[in-house]
Amino acid sequence: MTDLSEFERRTAKPAHPTGWEPSLEWDGRRGTITAQLDEEPDAAVWDALIADWGLDPARTQVEDGSLQIRAWDASRNGEIVRMKYYRCVIKPREVGVDRADVEALCRAVMKRKPAKRKPEPAGDVGFLVLLSDWQLGKGEGGGSAAASERIMTAIDLSLLRYNELRAAGRSVGCVYLIGLGDIVEGCEGYYPMQTYQADLSDREQDALARRLLLYAVNSFVDAGARVVAMGVPGNHGENRRNGKAFTDFRDNRDYSAFTTLADILAVNPERYSHVSVPVEALNDDDLTMTLEIFGVPVSFAHGHQFRSGANAQAKMEGWLKGQALGRTGVSDAQLLFAGHLHHFVISESTGRTVIQVPAMDGGSQWYKSTAGASAPTGMVSLVVGAAAGPRGWDDLKIL
Repeated sequence: MTDLSEFERRTAKPAHPTGWEPSLEWDGRRGTITAQLDEEPDAAVWDALIADWGLDPARTQVEDGSLQIRAWDASRNGEIVRMKYYRCVIKPREVGVDRADVEALCRAVMKRKPAKRKPEPAGDVGFLVLLSDWQLGKGEGGGSAAASERIMTAIDLSLLRYNELRAAGRSVGCVYLIGLGDIVEGCEGYYPMQTYQADLSDREQDALARRLLLYAVNSFVDAGARVVAMGVPGNHGENRRNGKAFTDFRDNRDYSAFTTLADILAVNPERYSHVSVPVEALNDDDLTMTLEIFGVPVSFAHGHQFRSGANAQAKMEGWLKGQALGRTGVSDAQLLFAGHLHHFVISESTGRTVIQVPAMDGGSQWYKSTAGASAPTGMVSLVVGAAAGPRGWDDLKIL
């Protein structure tokens, strides 16, 4: 038979003074913690008590100056013992930043000496020259003669820029000559009065395009550069009937200009041993291309496939978001380059950089008459690579 009196004696709670029972009161913003202890507790003891009651000591702290103590002598089993109770106010732990020493910062600014030289780059980068919207054969703005002169001048300037960057310490591992479409104008089916204004036939446009591409390649080959040359299809290069493309996306004169260039270079492998024309580099959609350029994934598109958006930036970013969701060939692009709309735009508001490059054609009276807008010509050049900095690109210049 169980001795209930003994059980009750062993499990009976010790008596505590009224109002000083060991406890925690907490409303999420403020509270108290009360404990019976033999010695005055330090911060570690309070942390252990706070944790014992189920709160996080990393988020809860004792308020300075809130300690209360109650102590007296009591008789226990014929002995005098000293009873000690402690109570503190607790509150959320203050989490903040250390205040900066503004006087020390100002002194550091006053003592700063200008750097004598730019830090050496940490690795190779690629030098990109974007060949977009030449529209050879377009009769406006001086026609094909003026367009050819602008293009050759821009190529010459890009070579000077390449040499300047190398002289400044940039380790340029490769030159990328990238066509962004609309290299040729076509003769009909793209906008009103096109046939009347064209000053070269399709065959003549293609011949001039090949010569200008070869001029760009030879310029950098003569400088001893390694070269990659390739382009994406644009809308003006499409094989059209009644104003609509009717074959496939690779049946495109912009793309054909580079496949023909590859055939020309292959005839002289000794001279062009350091030139690559990756004609199979188009993504599965046959309209875009993605290259890994010294650690940075870079995608290229003409831009006529960008449909919805209030402006060029919105069109590019909205299209790229959809491609990322669809896991297409451009979905991992850190940089996206496009042409088509004939003016310069750059944005990194999405965490990726989209760049629309200007055109090299002679302008459009039709567009100016309908929209009232125009933009200066230009050929964009820049360096790309992980060594170019946190953005993956640097040294952008419109030539």
